[in-house]
Amino acid sequence: LATAVHCELLKTCYLKLNDVNMAEKTSSLLSKSLTSATCTSLVSNLLHSPLEALAIICSFEAPHAVESLKIHGSILARASPRETAGIVISLCDGVYSPGALASVGERRKVTSDVLRELLESKDRPQTCEMYPVHFFSTAFMENPKLLRVILAHCSKNKRYLTSSLKRTLLELTLEEWSSAKRSKNILLEKTRRDEAMAILSDPQASARLGDYEALVIVQQNNFVEGEILLYEKLQMVPLLVDKYADEGTYKARRKMLALCRSDPEILGDVLGHFVAMATDRLGNDSLKEDDESVDSESELGELLQDVKEALQMARSQKVLPPVRIARILAGDGAGQFRNEFRVDENQKGEGVPLSVALDYIGNVLDEKGKEIERLQSDVEEYNHMCNAMEREINELLSLSNIKRSGTTSKINNVPDINIDEMYSKLLDNSFETKQNSVNERKSEISSEEFWRAMGQTEDRFGTIARFFAKDIID
Repeated sequence: LATAVHCELLKTCYLKLNDVNMAEKTSSLLSKSLTSATCTSLVSNLLHSPLEALAIICSFEAPHAVESLKIHGSILARASPRETAGIVISLCDGVYSPGALASVGERRKVTSDVLRELLESKDRPQTCEMYPVHFFSTAFMENPKLLRVILAHCSKNKRYLTSSLKRTLLELTLEEWSSAKRSKNILLEKTRRDEAMAILSDPQASARLGDYEALVIVQQNNFVEGEILLYEKLQMVPLLVDKYADEGTYKARRKMLALCRSDPEILGDVLGHFVAMATDRLGNDSLKEDDESVDSESELGELLQDVKEALQMARSQKVLPPVRIARILAGDGAGQFRNEFRVDENQKGEGVPLSVALDYIGNVLDEKGKEIERLQSDVEEYNHMCNAMEREINELLSLSNIKRSGTTSKINNVPDINIDEMYSKLLDNSFETKQNSVNERKSEISSEEFWRAMGQTEDRFGTIARFFAKDIID
């Protein structure tokens, strides 16, 4: 006959009497007899006291607790954020049970032990279904730090996160990284940096996170390492080169040279960045005279050695014309080569020392000299061939003139021939030949006809007289 309200009042009385066992038994009986609508109604009636509402939720079965947190989670998280987060994490991990968070109902106060224990626990048995964290994420919108803790815990334990929650986790992590960097909290900065890089380096990050969306987030927070990682993944070589140039370290310069080997088209940009770095460091007033040598063991000497290696690569690849390389080495045409031994200490030139480019320029000049010699020999050979062809043509022309003169003399000795007379004779002969052939053919036909008629007729005299009249027989 007891209703849910009666059971709840009984449980509250047991809790006030510090009788935890009876309170748990009452909660189990209450949870078995309640529906989702009843549970939600009970929590709604206790929202004026969020701690009591949390105590009620902790006595519900997992499905009822989830429905209650979906509806009233934002109010409870605003009043008791850490305790609510502990319940959410237990539901996401599948370790929630009505008696697991008995301290909430017993103490009626928020403690940090519950959340810490849930975050640090590893081998707890599963007691309910694992619920996705997006059921409860909206409840912690006003508490981004706690939301990041929940999302980071779920991500670490391979729980399902939607794409938007993945990006939210990355953004919140970078915000804390940026804040720790400004406050010079080195330990927290390193921790958040490692977490952000782990999110970006996830093999499934491209599908779940979105490379371009992640790039926008890291650019907004000026997270250079994340930008470089995404530029490498997206093959944005020009932007990647710019980031390496901004970093300016020895490792970054080696990566720039490695990119030039795979993509020779960017060699001009890389060489320009190297020259700009060298110009900035050569303009340092505290620089010693020996440091400007390419053989120096200083940081500038290593940079000049990288410039020299880039020039060797340009010579082997033969993609950039030497004129453009010379302009880049001179400061993109705005200046001239620096003198290796400065006359004026206050003088600030542009470009790199001439000794750095001397090998490249010497090799280019040697190659161009050899090419000029080869072209000269080709021109001379072509000239000789033309002269030989001209002589041969003249010889052929002289022979042709001789033959033409001999033919003309022979033509003059030939007697005249009357073509018209010869043609008329030919026509007469052909007509006579034709007439004779016609007559012969006519006599053959008549003879055959005469003898055929003589064989078929009885009046032979009459037949002879008829053929004689036709002048067929003589």
